[in-house]
Amino acid sequence: MLDQDVSTTDARRLLSAPAGARGGNGGNGGGAVGPYGWSRRRFLQAVGMGVGGGLALGALGEDLIPGEVRDAYAGTPIGANEGILITVMLYGGNDGLNTVVPYTDGRYYSQRANIAVPAAQVLALDGQVGLHPRLPYLKALYDRGEVAVVQGVGYPNPDLSHFSSMATWMNARLTPGAATTGWIGRWLDGQPAATAELSAASIDASVALHLIGAERRAVGISPWGDMFGSDSSVEDLRMYAGLTSMSAMSGGRGRWHDMFAATMKNQLSIAHDVAPVFGPDLPDGDFIRKMMIAGRLVNANVGLRVIDVSLDGFDNHDDQLQNHPNLLGELNDGIAALFATISPAYRDRVTIVTMSEFGRTSYSNESGGTDHGTASDMFLIGSKVRGGLYGQQPSLAIADRWDRLTHHVDFRSVIGTTIDGWMGGGGSTILGGSFENLGLFRSGPSGPPPVIVLPPASPSGFVSSVPNRVFDTRDGTGGRSGPLGQGETWRFALAGSYGIPGHAVAVAINLTSVDASASSFVTVFPAGEARPFASNLNPVPGAAVPNLVIARVGVDGAVDIFNNTGAVHLVADVVGWFTPMSDVGLQSLVPGRLLDSRDGTGGTLGMIGPGQQIDLVVAGREGVDPASTAVALNVTVTEPTAGSYLTVWPTGSDRPLASSVNMTSGQTVPNLVLSKVGTDARVSIYNHSGSTHVVVDVLAGFVAGAGARFVTVSPSRVLDTRDGLGAPQGPLNNGSLTVKLAGRSGVPASGASAVLLNVIAVAPTASTYVSVYPSGMGRPQSSNLNAVAGQVVPNMVIARLGDDGAATIYNNAGAVDLVADVMGYFA
Repeated sequence: MLDQDVSTTDARRLLSAPAGARGGNGGNGGGAVGPYGWSRRRFLQAVGMGVGGGLALGALGEDLIPGEVRDAYAGTPIGANEGILITVMLYGGNDGLNTVVPYTDGRYYSQRANIAVPAAQVLALDGQVGLHPRLPYLKALYDRGEVAVVQGVGYPNPDLSHFSSMATWMNARLTPGAATTGWIGRWLDGQPAATAELSAASIDASVALHLIGAERRAVGISPWGDMFGSDSSVEDLRMYAGLTSMSAMSGGRGRWHDMFAATMKNQLSIAHDVAPVFGPDLPDGDFIRKMMIAGRLVNANVGLRVIDVSLDGFDNHDDQLQNHPNLLGELNDGIAALFATISPAYRDRVTIVTMSEFGRTSYSNESGGTDHGTASDMFLIGSKVRGGLYGQQPSLAIADRWDRLTHHVDFRSVIGTTIDGWMGGGGSTILGGSFENLGLFRSGPSGPPPVIVLPPASPSGFVSSVPNRVFDTRDGTGGRSGPLGQGETWRFALAGSYGIPGHAVAVAINLTSVDASASSFVTVFPAGEARPFASNLNPVPGAAVPNLVIARVGVDGAVDIFNNTGAVHLVADVVGWFTPMSDVGLQSLVPGRLLDSRDGTGGTLGMIGPGQQIDLVVAGREGVDPASTAVALNVTVTEPTAGSYLTVWPTGSDRPLASSVNMTSGQTVPNLVLSKVGTDARVSIYNHSGSTHVVVDVLAGFVAGAGARFVTVSPSRVLDTRDGLGAPQGPLNNGSLTVKLAGRSGVPASGASAVLLNVIAVAPTASTYVSVYPSGMGRPQSSNLNAVAGQVVPNMVIARLGDDGAATIYNNAGAVDLVADVMGYFA
């Protein structure tokens, strides 16, 4: 048989060294004695085994890790731009076809009928492949854009021996030669001497070849605390005491005696110190235990850059239907345990890469298993990973059952891309040749940025522009391709780019969420500031949700964008900016209707059809100053016959690639639109698909040398009827409530004519509309929000204030909770 080989365990033993061995001429920095006789290596081992619990070193007491020890050895954290790589070795040859399943390929089911994963159980990634059903956590991370699935991974002229294949993978050189060092070991050889000793660790009884360099090697940490010296019977303690006493008998007995005695004393000392605390809070399962220890080592932040973890047992020549799902379940649960253990401060600093020495045959055998194969899959997992499918699934159109699958991606391209994209570079040097960079990372690692407090903003005038698309995470416009994941904050620079001057203090963008995997909220805030308790957008699955955002820019002219739940694509179109250099001020108005295609108001009667454009006169109507350079419009679509979008732009300019309102069939969707006024005092409105009625209300005009200038503030919540903030607790029934805004959340007690609010209708009991208008005035015949029962609908509102500094909010039908966040004011 082609599978004759040493066992997986034997191969690992031959390609590894004991945890206490040293490679090459590495220095003794890890063993140098410090306070209380501790060393950095001993400190690392103690932390990994549970001392201190991970989040706070020394939590179990000074007698276990004295304060001076923590100060000495916890004081060398990883750098601000350094990432941590966790390598997961799947020993034995993982079956890629039953991990990333080609569930629509009939040959998959005919070639392995006795072990194939039923199509109905597959966790589909697209219309061709999906994950094994025992990988639900991995699927959730994939949906958040945090998993890169590299298909068809292998190497030329593959060897089907465990020993030879492991040596090839661990060595990972592109040039021929004996596998005497590993790729992580060579990376270690290039690290600064001051940090290299604790840059890599293996949570295992031995250190495998990929962790051994010519000069340095990783430190080994036992996951079970079964080091010699941990047993506590009377006989064992007596023996340990005798061995320890040997260290005092150093004179005249020779260097070999002294070395052995010192090593034995250190071994017994470490085992004795960690034994009392090794067991608590760690599960018995081998792999999940290792991953939790890895998480604690990350939290300890002692300079570790690489942590190696292994999961054995993938050599499934028989009974694979039972064994392989259990192994994948362990992998799934271990990854979940790791991320549950890691502190949020380090969540963005960690990437996982999975590796296995080869795949399996496409045909199963009569024993319900598979034999040694070639091409398989690799996973890269982390918040900075550019998630998605890479490479291609190997073809199953093979002539003979013993033919092996053809690989499409050299595994060294994955490793090299990881070294360059995550570990600081040098991939071609470490691998000994050039490789294809697969672009597997959205960005490099970064530590928690310092929180800043921006000074008060200057009053600014508005500069309107033709809408300009600045980012679209669906296609990479703006530099990012891939959705924002759960809990992710993405920084995007605006001021100084895209025609926006560097002195702009705030930018007006139309932000749209697309393809949300879960109901969520998105917050846009000044880069560098602490994330506020506020929101700008409420994505929901199955709908494109737009909202105008006027965001103050922070450090480097950028904004931070936070997504709370699930994964979501975001699209942004800039429509203008605010700068102290502009004298264009806002003239707020009582809302007036400019267009209603349902009754012919504004000169258009009947739905706007697919591809149809209308030009609407805005300046000089409903109180808008004829000299206005821009207008604030509430644009609402209703009764659309198909999914579509509207674009609003100044008449006379070319229609831009941008959207102002997005809709699905049957929806009523409003959005605040700031539009530059074009030729003949008009704006143009274009509908992309289907037919829809359009309603336009004007809220304000922007006039040079007149009106109120805008002052941006950090977003702040002023109303939430769910908990009684700013109004009595409880949903608002048909009727109105008044919200005091002057003197709150950065709005001055006097002098503000209008407040910029993001108003959110939360789960109304009936379809309704919400109007915002000055307190003390009659309710206008216009609306700011339109919500269907059960929806969460936001819209930006320019809320004109009454004489008492308040605004009134009216709900038309049913009962609805209302939330409002202040974004700035006009004064």
